[in-house]
Amino acid sequence: MLGSPDLIAQMLDKLIANAVDFARTGSAIEMLLEANGRRANLYIANEGPLLPEGMGSQLFESMVSVRPEGGTAPHLGLGLYIVRLIVEFHEGSVQLVDRSDGKGVLVTVSLPLAL
Repeated sequence: MLGSPDLIAQMLDKLIANAVDFARTGSAIEMLLEANGRRANLYIANEGPLLPEGMGSQLFESMVSVRPEGGTAPHLGLGLYIVRLIVEFHEGSVQLVDRSDGKGVLVTVSLPLAL
């Protein structure tokens, strides 16, 4: 693919950190990368709480956070917003949905391949 390796690394860092932060203790974070025609699809899934009702697309907006009160580190709600900006810069798309088995959340990033 054509793009910025540093931005892609930042995107991955934010997505994985988010998946870990919301994962059930001791559970695995699953990642899959596949080529599908002229696109690369990245899937990141965790086991943990489902998305708040109707918030899936809003979580990619600036300053939106749904973390529980009393956490140890402050969160400004910028991580997924930065992910969205990086994905859009690379002419891709990103989606956040509850897993079909109801056990957690699935992030899908689709980016164009340079063929």
